[in-house]
Amino acid sequence: MKFTIRHPYAIEPEPFWREVFFDHDYNEKLYKKGLEFEAFDIVEETSPPDGRKTRKVRVTPKIDAPAAIRKVLGDSVSYVEEGRLEVSGPNTPKWFSKVLPSKLADKTTIKAEMWLERTGPGQSDRVAEFEIEVKMFGVGGMVEKFLEKTMRESYQKAADYTNQWLRANGKAGS
Repeated sequence: MKFTIRHPYAIEPEPFWREVFFDHDYNEKLYKKGLEFEAFDIVEETSPPDGRKTRKVRVTPKIDAPAAIRKVLGDSVSYVEEGRLEVSGPNTPKWFSKVLPSKLADKTTIKAEMWLERTGPGQSDRVAEFEIEVKMFGVGGMVEKFLEKTMRESYQKAADYTNQWLRANGKAGS
């Protein structure tokens, strides 16, 4: 399954990557307040001199899954997101990430690419393209649809929170 999500941001791409995306305070508040995740931890982060960056985070989202999904996943799931920021190539900077779930990791592939497209002075669209595959006979498609729905909801919450954070921190329109 592949899908794309697009949301407007009140910031241009360069300041977003430079001042927001890797800001620890922003991320802590985004995950705990904006997304209401139960846990958020930056496991590792690197910043080589060539401008690329990597980050690994461990999170535990709250999940409100239908009974059939809870039967497969249980009541709680955490995951590790491993990502890297590439600074050369089309639509760069671009964030590439892979999600490693705590359950069914051997049956699940979740990959994403995210970038910002300038839409006007102080404005961008955050674009995220996802690829999800769950290899489980009989329920794989249902789990994929649940993951898509959950990601769409989370990315909307993240966009809403980020725009509020940008305004509150004097970064909107930069």
